[in-house]
Amino acid sequence: MSTSPRTILLIDPDRGRRHEVGRTLMDHDLSVLMSPDVTTAQAMVRHHRPSAVLIDASLLVIHDLREKLYIHGLSIDVPFIVLAEEREPLAATSVPYGVISRPLGEAGIRSLKAIQGLPSTSEPVYTPPPQPQQPSLLYALPHEYRTPLTDIIGWASFLHGHAENMSPAEVRLLTSDVLGAARRLLRTTDNFLVYAQIETLSDSPFHIQRMRQCTTAEPASVMYDAVISKAMAHERAADISLALDVEGVPVRIMEQHLVKITSELIDNALYFSSKGSPIVVQATPGSDAVVFTIRDHGVGMREDEVPSIGPYQQFRRESQEQQGVGLGLVIAKRLVELHGGTFSVTSTLGMGTSVTFTLPRAV
Repeated sequence: MSTSPRTILLIDPDRGRRHEVGRTLMDHDLSVLMSPDVTTAQAMVRHHRPSAVLIDASLLVIHDLREKLYIHGLSIDVPFIVLAEEREPLAATSVPYGVISRPLGEAGIRSLKAIQGLPSTSEPVYTPPPQPQQPSLLYALPHEYRTPLTDIIGWASFLHGHAENMSPAEVRLLTSDVLGAARRLLRTTDNFLVYAQIETLSDSPFHIQRMRQCTTAEPASVMYDAVISKAMAHERAADISLALDVEGVPVRIMEQHLVKITSELIDNALYFSSKGSPIVVQATPGSDAVVFTIRDHGVGMREDEVPSIGPYQQFRRESQEQQGVGLGLVIAKRLVELHGGTFSVTSTLGMGTSVTFTLPRAV
């Protein structure tokens, strides 16, 4: 069997029928996962993320079938297709399903391929010459919005249908997950708007000049509040070591931008290091600029990854349950540079990351 770029989840309680349909799909170069019941299908959804769900008509009596899969990670835009005998009466349901007739023939296979955007004939498919990759933030955003939205819709749907049978503790647990997903969505939105604003400002010398005239009189106080607030949110205040020797040393930056820079950098340090490992935050005055450093002892990055930092780059996502589109670090970098400062990252895989940035002193 050649590997298809898309996978169909087939759910059919009848073993013989299930294997017959599965063999037919594989004979047409379609990748297929076969499940005898909803519980097994839920486990498959958690690990494989199918691009279509093909169900036997007998399963239409399960009115919350979609919700049962949503809560385990199935994307809300995955199509559901019913496989049914031509004259088989379908159970009443309020959920729209596509229907393909059994036995599964060429017409049904073409329909399944068309639904998944795959070629429906054996004719050669024109493949354009490879183009240099141009990663774009706009390509990353739909996925980053869909992930928390899928969680919110799935959990909310489950609550809507099962709340009366759940204990208050179970409701609290599930609603906390809904809140967490909503907050991730809000942060992604906020950071995207900030990033868009920064990119707009970077094209305007007039606005850059005005930004560089702004002053934060007490950067130590501003940074202290931002760091402690984030550390307490992560329940890691005890891991923070502060050495902010810049009392009374003003810097050329808007206070809200210094808060944003600090918040994003300390949030990364907290996220990519384990509880109990130290995080050091330092600020040292120089003759023309103040030097700020945030250093953690977390997972770190490889040497070749550091130059690739950008507003769509996430490293080792398969091992770190990372959310967002990697905007935090690049927002901090761009804000520092727009205010006339410098920004550098040093990191060692398995040992931690140190971010150092400078901001001009205000006369």
